[in-house]
This record gives sequence, C-alpha cells and structure tokens, in this order.
Amino acid sequence: MTMNIKRILASAALILPIAVTFIPSQADAQIRPPVRRHTPVRIIKKPAPVRVYTPVQARRRILVPGRWVRTNRGQQWIPARYIYR
Repeated sequence: MTMNIKRILASAALILPIAVTFIPSQADAQIRPPVRRHTPVRIIKKPAPVRVYTPVQARRRILVPGRWVRTNRGQQWIPARYIYR
C-alpha cells in the first residue's frame, strides 16, 4: 500500500508544475494584442502632362531634380520632372 502512495506523490510532483502554468494570471489578462486600424491610403495624383506646342516652349523647360519630401508618415521620394516656363 505504501508503494501506491509513493507513486501518487511522485506523479503529483511531476504533474503539479505543468498544471500551474496553465492557470491564467492577472498579467495574462493585461496583455492585449496590438490593434491595427485600417487607415486609408492617400493617393498621390500625377500632374497632367504639359504639352509642348512650339519649339520656344521646349527651350524653356527646367529640370526639377528628384528629392525626398518629409510627410506625416515619414519620407517620400518624388522623382525628377520637367516644368515649362
């Protein structure tokens, strides 16, 4: 009969630490997964292409080099383009 009690105590000693880990604690209740809300993406529209009607306008085109622009969401690359004056 003492052998059965020793087996019971030994199995309880092995199972008890594993069983304790499954009990929910207050720390588990406070951890919340991060909520990602869908934010609408602003669409950047391309400017309308400028038509060159005469050779005089074509000679007065100015290259605006590409550059980084700081926005609320970080930095954004704007590619180089020509403007006509």
